[in-house]
Parts: sequence; C-alpha cells; structure tokens
Amino acid sequence: MEKIAIVSRSFWPENPAIGEALLLLSESLTNHSQPIVITQVEKSFYDKLKALGRGNQVRFSTLPSFTNSSSSMILRIFELLSFTIFVFISLCWYRPNKVYVATNPPIFTPLAVRWYCGLFDKEYVYHLQDIHPEATHVTTRNANWFTRFLLKVDVKTTERATAVITLTEQMKSYITQRITKPCLITLLDNPSVQGQKKSTIIELERVKGFVYCGNAGRLQRIPLLVKAIEEYITLGGQLPFVFAGGGICSSAIEELAAQFNQVSYLGIVPAEEASRLLSGYSFGLLPIEDEVTKYAFPSKSSSYVFSGCQVVAICGENTSVADWVRLNDLGFVSQPNVESVVELFFRLEKNHLSELKVTEDFLARLTPQAHADRLEEIIIKLKK
Repeated sequence: MEKIAIVSRSFWPENPAIGEALLLLSESLTNHSQPIVITQVEKSFYDKLKALGRGNQVRFSTLPSFTNSSSSMILRIFELLSFTIFVFISLCWYRPNKVYVATNPPIFTPLAVRWYCGLFDKEYVYHLQDIHPEATHVTTRNANWFTRFLLKVDVKTTERATAVITLTEQMKSYITQRITKPCLITLLDNPSVQGQKKSTIIELERVKGFVYCGNAGRLQRIPLLVKAIEEYITLGGQLPFVFAGGGICSSAIEELAAQFNQVSYLGIVPAEEASRLLSGYSFGLLPIEDEVTKYAFPSKSSSYVFSGCQVVAICGENTSVADWVRLNDLGFVSQPNVESVVELFFRLEKNHLSELKVTEDFLARLTPQAHADRLEEIIIKLKK
C-alpha cells in the first residue's frame, strides 16, 4: 500500500483550523493509502484521539512539545532543530512515497523533506502558508549572509517540489519571481476555526463594537491601532474594543485597557471561547503591514468571516488583504494612518449595522473539510 506522510509541527487539537484539516486529510487518506502524520503533540494527544474516536488507522510519529510562547529563543530554536532531525529520521524509517510539508516550522523542516525525497527519489507537496525568510525580515530588518543563505535554501526547496501551494495571488506572484524555473502553484484559502457553520447568512445578535482575536505581534500594526483607539475614545467615541491573544505588543494593549473602560484585554483564550467572542461583536479588526502581505496572509481572516464579523482591514489599498475584503464585500478598508482609522471608527459608530452576507460556496471553501479535500486531490495527483 502507498504511504503518504503529512509533516507539520502544528496539529490537532492545538490548532483547530489547519490542524483539524490535516487530521481530516489523514483520516480520508486511509481509504486508499497508509497515512503517516509526523508532528509535535501535548501529553494528552493520544487520550483525546481515543476519546473522540479520531485518527483510526492513521500512523502517528510524534515528538513531545517542550516549549511555548514564553520559552527562551534558544530553547525554541533547539526545539525547531530537534523537530527537523526527528522529521528526517521518521521519513527514512517509514519511507513514504509522497510527502506533504507546510512552512510550520519554515525552511529547515521542508529542507529535511527535500533531502529525504532527493535521497530516495520521492515526491513532495510544499505548502507555503508563509514565505520565509522574507516574512521574518519584515520584522527584524536584518539582511545578512545568513538570511541570504536561508533564502537560497528555501528557493531550492520550492523548485524541487512537485507541487506548490500558497494563499494569495500576491504570494504566488512573489514566489514566481523568487524561483528560477517554472513551477506549478495552486492557491488554497486557509480554513476557519468555525468550519462547522453552515448558514449562508450569519444572524446578528451581537454588540456593536470591535474585536481583535489573534497574535499581537510586530506585523499587526498594534502601535498604530492603539493610538487610533486612544484618539477615538478621547474624541468621544462610544464603541467598545475587545482584544484576545498574546504577542510582543500585548503589553501596549493591556495598558490601553487599563486606561479606558471601553477597552478589554482577555489575554490568550481557548479556540472555543475565541469563536464565541468573534460571534459577539460586529467588527473584526484586521491590521497588517503592507509588505508582509507579499509573504503571508492573516490566518484569523477566515474565522472573522465565519463568525459574521464585518472585517475592518487596516492596510494599503494595493494589498491582497484589501483586495480580499473589497472583492468579497466583507467589510471596510482603512489606510494605515491614525487619522483614517479614527474617521472609519466614527463612521461605523454612526452607520446602521448590516448583516454580513456571503455565498454558500465562499463559506464552503473556508471549512477544514474543504481544505482537507483539496489537499488530498493535490497529493493524489503526484506521481507514485
């Protein structure tokens, strides 16, 4: 029987969107092949699988997780390298015919897959959910010999892949410019945490206000957003703001919440609570640095849509995020400056709240099941 490996450090249940999609993929592959999932898991992983009857006939090769967001950088780098070595050893042990690998973690783990497939003449699908090291460079602004080395490594990994998957036309265009030979690139939306929702019109029983749910990092324009909220409230704005998630800029949000009663910061919350939170407010904040949209797309965007939030994108007009919001009529786009954001906040406060209406086909594309089905289709087409 043909063996197919799925390689991703993030998996179910810790990642309830892409992780769920990959679990669904592995379960579906058992119908015609032997799937092998190579991942990192928490201690309770196998108990949860057994309790819910998931993953039957799927072979799991797992490495225990030993870091979190508060761990030191040295320990996290050590974990990344440990997982990469573990992936290569697992692949050599199980000898899959085909491999699916995503950029989680980036560069080195896909490199291990490339080495295995080159050594044993196998095929692999490379899913660039983020493009590194460029996405990291937007944050660090450090371009040196090591960055250039990492770029060469990842370009070769991309070129060697039988099939490449990414998220947007903007990312596809950048990948095409980055490589030196033609490559088949397929676009696939990130799935939503709330993939079980079926309604094509999401009913509104929610507070008129703003919610931000996700990483509060350097790429999310948090300093700009904090200044805009501060000015909006100071000028008499009445709508509330709720934030959930962690990140390097979370302290600025905590300080804002301490300053104004209209702002709440809940910290990191479980996926189920995050889904309920999104369903309780009318506008989902989606700030993003323009440059990073060449290399990534906000993962929380799909969950905003499924929750029924009107998306409030804070970015330049000529970005994939702005195009996505406008073309699908998902909300509003503000220029990334304080004056424009404050003006939009006041306009939304005065406007009558309308329902977010999206087509059944659009919602269907964002479910973990649809994501899994499309991945299976791509993998099965690879040469044996």
